[in-house]
Amino acid sequence: MRWVAFAVVGLLLAGCGTAPVRTSAPELTIGGRPVVDAQGLQMRAEAELSYTLNFGYVARAGSEAVNCWFARTGAKSEVDTRLWCGPVQVPGTAAATDWVPVPLKEVESGAAGVRLEVQPPQVPELGSRSTPVGKLVRTDGREAEADQGVGEAGPDFLAVLPDDGRAVGEASGVIRDDQLAVRITGFGSPESWATPKGDLRAEHGVRLRVLRLAVERLTVTDSAFGQTPWAGWEPQLPELALQVPGRRHQLPIDRLPENGSVFVVYTVPDGDGGVADRADDGGLGGEQLVLTTVGAKSLEQRVAVPSGTARADAPAVLRRDGDTAVSVTQRVRLGDRDGSLEVQRARLGRQRPVSADGQYALATASAPDKGLLELRLLGKDLPQVAGAPVMKDFVAVTLPDGSRAPLVGARYGGDTFPVAVVVEVPGDVRSVNVSVVPGKVTLPVLGEVELSGGEPVGVPLDF
Repeated sequence: MRWVAFAVVGLLLAGCGTAPVRTSAPELTIGGRPVVDAQGLQMRAEAELSYTLNFGYVARAGSEAVNCWFARTGAKSEVDTRLWCGPVQVPGTAAATDWVPVPLKEVESGAAGVRLEVQPPQVPELGSRSTPVGKLVRTDGREAEADQGVGEAGPDFLAVLPDDGRAVGEASGVIRDDQLAVRITGFGSPESWATPKGDLRAEHGVRLRVLRLAVERLTVTDSAFGQTPWAGWEPQLPELALQVPGRRHQLPIDRLPENGSVFVVYTVPDGDGGVADRADDGGLGGEQLVLTTVGAKSLEQRVAVPSGTARADAPAVLRRDGDTAVSVTQRVRLGDRDGSLEVQRARLGRQRPVSADGQYALATASAPDKGLLELRLLGKDLPQVAGAPVMKDFVAVTLPDGSRAPLVGARYGGDTFPVAVVVEVPGDVRSVNVSVVPGKVTLPVLGEVELSGGEPVGVPLDF
């Protein structure tokens, strides 16, 4: 029977913490009616939860065995219409006690009481916590509080915690796309890890790991992704995961800072020897950070932890830092006005937002060895006309070999020049020149006027 198998597992889950308080067998009611076969409900829910644990949807955590409990809703015998199973940890949450609710469906009601049926566990979403309200109670009289602190972390444990500045070992590496950039800045294998809920340790059979990550969520910090409306679907958020032997853990994007550092505390099997669990990992082996760019032009990238070694087929442009502030100015004469065009920032990546028929679309580099270079522009002392759709073709970006980089698109504003131009460049390019192409242009209000510029100016891309 399934519950027998779980009972064997339960013996292995017991920790060394203080046992819950035991009282006499309680009366349990729902809507004032006695619960029929309450002990059987607990056992069947525990059998269901064993599959949830085995598949890694939650991890063992805390100092007690994983059991299923009724939760009191009042001062007397009334209990919730759900069982609460734990203590566990939902991967991606903090290092604290989580619980899995198991709904109970009423199937019969009579003089003897209400008969209930166990439904599938409602596992909280990735990174989300679920905690009962009220004291927990079991049919044998044991009582416990929902908040049980931390104890031992079991297989598949993964917590995302604020960086409190404590020292860990050195590590390096970067993995990024155009919406998320993550840098590995520290790594360790501690015997225990102090948390606000107590010291966390690994249970028998697994080891504790700590990874420090510096994160920038570019969809928040890069204003280009805040444009509206989009042609079709808006850019989908990338997926960041930690691959360990036998399991891939998604890291919830909303648990990561907009721009800052976090600790990822997790467990790995003891004695695995760093053997990879997949044959297509590019030879990295062991533990890896995996970043998946989602959408029509999807891409998966991997770097080894803690070395930061990247899979060989990762686009060269994404193995570099993505942007830098610059300040180079090109002299411009438009009609009878003398002004300038300043390049204020350079971004280098695989995808960039561009204007498309009054909307915005995501342009993608045409090949793995190519990248998209975005130059943010600002015209000064020039006529204030909406000339960007015309003037984008008069901004020339020249590569070191003397050829002109193909224009992929631009983002418009209400000024003479575009807010940004996007060109395709080699992924390893280290500098470009920017100039204004002379000629006659026809602009709103001004009509046909002469355009000229000074000598090309260099834009360094050593980032």
